[in-house]
Amino acid sequence: MGAEADISFEGGRKFIPSSDIAVKENIAGIKKILTKTQADVYLLQELSAGSLLNRWNNIRKEVHETLPCHTSSRVSNFQLPLFFDFLKNEHGMGTFVKDSFNVLKKQIRPFKVSEYYYKIIPRLDFALTTFVETPSGKTIAFVNTHLSSFDEKGVLRMSQFLDLMTYIKKLAKEGHSVIAGADWNLHAGKFHFFGKDEAQYEKYNHDFPYHLLTNGWTAHFPNDVPTLRAANRPYIEGKSTTATVDGFICSPDITVECVNTLDLGFKHSDHNPVEIVLSC
Repeated sequence: MGAEADISFEGGRKFIPSSDIAVKENIAGIKKILTKTQADVYLLQELSAGSLLNRWNNIRKEVHETLPCHTSSRVSNFQLPLFFDFLKNEHGMGTFVKDSFNVLKKQIRPFKVSEYYYKIIPRLDFALTTFVETPSGKTIAFVNTHLSSFDEKGVLRMSQFLDLMTYIKKLAKEGHSVIAGADWNLHAGKFHFFGKDEAQYEKYNHDFPYHLLTNGWTAHFPNDVPTLRAANRPYIEGKSTTATVDGFICSPDITVECVNTLDLGFKHSDHNPVEIVLSC
């Protein structure tokens, strides 16, 4: 969903948020950013293999072709098992690691609870972990996840968060450095409401639980530019609700040099990408 998109699920006008031309332009823009940034590791969410909502464009395939020198791991959060290909609907997460690093293995761990779209269609939520050996012989566990979003009291999100913290602390005890990157759907800082949006979104507004990070674990969010925009109307700078929900949790042995939002003005996605530079 680029800046042109709005969707009925969030109170917008459209069931299908964008035209086919717009979706193709957004995919091209995403591919351009992936090529330009040349990161060692990408943690991507909502990689669709094609659905009615994105005019059956296979974004996952396009990303794979754009990152040929990266080893990939993936998992589907949502897959509708229909007999006819034109009705397919699948999306999930993907982690891409530059081939100069040695990928040892991947691990897919389901959360104990997950959300339902429209209260009837299950979305399975996971922690997708890729274990990477650095040239120095150290092992880093890159954890890619995407927490629940539209549970009014935040019960699902907090359950998933606590589940994740138990899991990543176990990884650290096993001797791995840990970097967990996510769309947390938990707000680091203020939710910047526009107009009457506060009444619509306030019930979903839950803060990131910094107090649950103990014993040297740290959270890192950009503080300059928001990472998410509301999709109840097309994006207009200064006239759209925005928030910061995308960032990282790091184990105590990780040194973070900087974390920044790539300010793309939500041109090709309802999220701005976030970049972290670190050493361990």
